[in-house]
Amino acid sequence: MAQRLYNLAEWWHLLSLDAPTVAALWSWFFARAMHLRLPLVQALLLAVGTWLLYVADRILDGLRQRQGDLLRERHHFHARHRMAFLWVASLLVVLFGWSVLTRMRPEAIRDDLWIGVFALLYLFAVHHRTNGARISVPRLPKELAVAILFAAATAVPAWSRLGTSGGAGLRKEQLAPAVVFFAMLCWINCVGIEKWEAGGPSPGRSNPHLTTRWASLHLRPIVTMIALFSLAAALLAPSRGLMAVYLAALLSSGLLFTLDARSAHFPPLHLRIAADAALLTPLAFFAIGR
Repeated sequence: MAQRLYNLAEWWHLLSLDAPTVAALWSWFFARAMHLRLPLVQALLLAVGTWLLYVADRILDGLRQRQGDLLRERHHFHARHRMAFLWVASLLVVLFGWSVLTRMRPEAIRDDLWIGVFALLYLFAVHHRTNGARISVPRLPKELAVAILFAAATAVPAWSRLGTSGGAGLRKEQLAPAVVFFAMLCWINCVGIEKWEAGGPSPGRSNPHLTTRWASLHLRPIVTMIALFSLAAALLAPSRGLMAVYLAALLSSGLLFTLDARSAHFPPLHLRIAADAALLTPLAFFAIGR
């Protein structure tokens, strides 16, 4: 039974379904916390958009042949099945575009358009090369850029349906801190994955950004700080729904702390899968999420 579950989790990761699952789940969780009804199609659109970006990123990574590039199982898998991924992605792009234009609110389209532009700029900056080398641009830490884009895209479905100060019910400024907490979780999740896949915080193998190297050296104190702030925010939350969001962040922090403490006992692929699974904690709090 345990082996079967692991095999399913490995396919979940290799097929790039991990990030879309996390995005759709937290998007639904944010909407539920804010007493909003999020149509299933909206969560599916977010999952599809996330999947397309992650597949593009992994295929582009898999095209790298230069010495020193670190390719993981997911990159090799996407390289071996590149044509299948491209065919599926092409079909989904058409369906995605049609659904966005016919099913999404104008406010959500506007916000997602901005996020999409920044995501494409990110892919360009990371993967574009001039004369065989990456283009020289001021380097925003990859882990931080991914965390901000991911958290922002996840929050858009709920954000676009909320009012501002002076409106009735829960407001955007009440959701904003929860989105910031989620972005911090996404960032430290990416930092942990970089650390575990590189075999430690040493910069010699994958040349991470200076801030990523620093965070990997202090991962457990950072996660502890996120956990403590999450607990405080849960106690001060203006609603049960937002309390559930902060409790989910608290639980995810604890799981990431445990993973780092036990990282020497597991191979990088297991740690990568477990790190993304650690962000599925909203499943434990849906009962009190309203």
